[in-house]
Amino acid sequence: MNSRLLVKSILLPSCLSALLAAETLHAETPTEIVISDSLVEKSRDAVGSAVTVLNEDYLEENQVRTVSDVLRDVPGLAVSRSGGAGTVTQVRLRGAEGNQTLVLIDGIEMNDVANGSEFNFAHLMGFQIERIEVLRGAQSALWGSDAMGGVINIVTKKGKGPINGSVLLESGSFDTQSQAFNINGGSDYVHYSLSGSLLDTGGISAASERLGNTEDDGYKNSTLNFKGGWQATDQLSFDIALRHVETDVDTDGSGVDDRSFTQTRQEFAKLASKLALFDGQWQHQLSLSGNNTDNEYLRGSFGDTFSEGEKRKLAYQTDFFIQQEDLDHRLTFAAEHEKEKFAYQGFTTVDREMDISSLIFEYGLDINDRYHATLAGRRDNNDVFKDAKTYRFALAGWLTDNIRAHASKGSGIKNPTFFELFGYTSTYTGNPNLRPEENTTWDAGAEYHFKSVNGYIDLTYFHSDVHNLISGAGNTSINVPNTSNIEGWELSAVFKPTPTLRINASYTYTDTDNGAGDELVRRAKHIASLNGSYTFSDGKTRLTGGVQYNGEQDDLDFSTFPSTQVKLDDYTLVNLALSHQLSEQVELFARVNNLLDEDYEEVLNFGTQGIAGTIGITLRGF
Repeated sequence: MNSRLLVKSILLPSCLSALLAAETLHAETPTEIVISDSLVEKSRDAVGSAVTVLNEDYLEENQVRTVSDVLRDVPGLAVSRSGGAGTVTQVRLRGAEGNQTLVLIDGIEMNDVANGSEFNFAHLMGFQIERIEVLRGAQSALWGSDAMGGVINIVTKKGKGPINGSVLLESGSFDTQSQAFNINGGSDYVHYSLSGSLLDTGGISAASERLGNTEDDGYKNSTLNFKGGWQATDQLSFDIALRHVETDVDTDGSGVDDRSFTQTRQEFAKLASKLALFDGQWQHQLSLSGNNTDNEYLRGSFGDTFSEGEKRKLAYQTDFFIQQEDLDHRLTFAAEHEKEKFAYQGFTTVDREMDISSLIFEYGLDINDRYHATLAGRRDNNDVFKDAKTYRFALAGWLTDNIRAHASKGSGIKNPTFFELFGYTSTYTGNPNLRPEENTTWDAGAEYHFKSVNGYIDLTYFHSDVHNLISGAGNTSINVPNTSNIEGWELSAVFKPTPTLRINASYTYTDTDNGAGDELVRRAKHIASLNGSYTFSDGKTRLTGGVQYNGEQDDLDFSTFPSTQVKLDDYTLVNLALSHQLSEQVELFARVNNLLDEDYEEVLNFGTQGIAGTIGITLRGF
């Protein structure tokens, strides 16, 4: 695994650097751009849905190594990890299930067909990320089935300037070693960035030590990411994104001495072209993307099983931009065809596939660059389920020079997974009569901007009604007949009173009802975070600290039949990060996670990591 990574890391940049033109890329002015809210790029001020953007500075200040850790700072988002590093890690947006949130990396849909159409955040490392957008509320009108709860869009860094690079080396608690590298460059015509990382940790026991489990369950992760582009003419450009991930995680089996292992291989790719005509007023985009995941479950006394998931998407989009004095109109039409395949071998054999063809329309209106409205609709033609229609509209605008209001309403849909439809274990029978889950969401909020401290406070109310929720029932799954309700409040604040000080804070209250009067599991009523970073007067030393609070939450106890709901205690995590720039080329850093050595559980009977320290060095330039 590592030898293939090394060969690719040496050969690919060598070939690309030979193509690099002599001109350097023009410096880009930093702006807060949001891609996931629309089928075209928009400024954050024009976005009607609630959205959080974690930029490159925020990620580097917090020394993010596992993306799921920093997502705990996002309002409305809850994280559940079933053990230590590498174990299944779910995120839930505003109480939606983990497989109801679409994850994109450089425009590639990452949700895993072989994992219940859910993206496992355990394997997503935080190196070379430019920004993370978290868009909350139903977005199926634009993004289809997996976006019922929202969209998490991750954009990696783009190469620029003369060829340059960096190397990171670090070592820490639990016998953890990690290395990362990046080689990038760009001109007015070509850009490229190649990055890779290796992580090897002894880990902790996946099963809780509270139950007498003391053996360590290790984890290895190798990730390689490439992003490139070519401006062929003033009107025509091409872009490519490639990603390869291999992991090996130890877990606990059925007995004291029983061990199990999961090996995963993931490959993702996207090739896109863009043609701009009539000075950019008529644009065309054509893209082909796909992902493939192979999982091998080596489960000791339970026997070995294998699963594979594939997703391929062909998409065409055309945009018309019309200007009329103070009015800017945009009309967007898109067509997509998606094929999903799933194969399983173990307790039984499954080989299934699904085709979905979609038509999308979106209209955008900007008035005086101050008021913004969007309306979108989508029709999915599915060869397995009844055809579906979804919609979304959003409004945003400046009521005064300091107050920005925003609101959105939309519908979402989530198709049943291959596992839920067909089953593939000795204790679970699929239900081919399942109907897709559906929801209607809306939110409304307002921001107050403080010019004196360069920041704002946002307060947003959200509500969601979920129909046909799929839930386990004995040895199969059913559509719950009752409507599930989710509502709550999000409060967030962002301040940068001086060039050397940044403060972010968030609080979320979420109330859930499964339709029978019980709370939905792993959705805490109260979640909060506080994060700040300060650069000392020497301009070289930076201290960053964060506090993340997760309130009491329900979980399921499967030791009884039927399972029962139990309460998990609240917990608070405190993290510190320190860095010092020795020179332009050398930076030293250190961090401590879970500084207070909090003893807690995110998932019933699964372990969590105690206090952990890390030191390292980053070398930049050639």
